Amino acid sequence: MSRRHRVARTAAACGVALALSAVTGCGNFFGPDNCYVLPATEAPATEVAAANPGAGVAVSDSPAAAAAITGVYQAFFAPATATEDRMALVERGTDFETEIAGMANHIRTALTTVEIADVTVLDPTHAELRFTLSISGNPVVTNQIGHAVRESDGWKISATTMCGLVAISGGMSQACA
Repeated sequence: MSRRHRVARTAAACGVALALSAVTGCGNFFGPDNCYVLPATEAPATEVAAANPGAGVAVSDSPAAAAAITGVYQAFFAPATATEDRMALVERGTDFETEIAGMANHIRTALTTVEIADVTVLDPTHAELRFTLSISGNPVVTNQIGHAVRESDGWKISATTMCGLVAISGGMSQACA
């Protein structure tokens, strides 16, 4: 990867951190300023797999698909979810490695919760939903439209939704180019 791409991806990771730092007043996910950086405590992959039942859900079963999609979003934003497991929950997740890794081990990750509403399965491989991200109970991204895509291994957060989160934060990602 060229230096320019590394710089752009690092800037994008910082952008995601800025969106989530709006309420806390802390620095960024890389730990400077007056914020505590959490020690690495990541959930085993088996726990994340259990939170993603989408691989066995029949597409025609909309309530089960909605539950699986909700589980994917909740697992992605769960503080103990390992970076590798988060990448597995996102369409083209390895393309977002820098941005996702930027979330790891930071206090805002532990304080962030997601609420999912209005999951609608649009077709066998696409769904739309609304989500709200809160930090310490204070909404920072409200009623945002998100998408999920179904791949062979289950439902995932769409790459377009990840790009939207990066953009909301003022960042940019090579994965979105």
